[in-house]
Amino acid sequence: MLEQCPGEALCDACLAFACSVSLTEMRGVTATLVRDLAFGRSTSTCASCRRQTPTLLWRGPDASNKCAYCSREIEGTDNAVLIDADAFHDHCWRRLTTDATVRASRALGEKTQALIRQSRERIGRSQDGAVQA
Repeated sequence: MLEQCPGEALCDACLAFACSVSLTEMRGVTATLVRDLAFGRSTSTCASCRRQTPTLLWRGPDASNKCAYCSREIEGTDNAVLIDADAFHDHCWRRLTTDATVRASRALGEKTQALIRQSRERIGRSQDGAVQA
């Protein structure tokens, strides 16, 4: 079923329903399949039920087993994050998303300090709060 629609992510519940097995059985099967590099697990929208949930998708037999961030191999024991067709080590994905947040936070902090300085100058106060003559 996953091979017929490569790149379409399906949740365990929809796969269980389609295969007429219990959800517990399907979770066991998907846990086994995710060790194969041709399959990937990520949190995304299920193509069938449209819920935002952990999903499984077939990436194909020639799927890359390298991290898109660091280019090192993703082992079967590594925690991996799959975003569209790109695979990331979990720690690489967190670093990638955190770097942008830190840069934005620093820029916002600098802008805030500049606005505070301008406001103090406008009301005639120095940096230490003393009134200027």
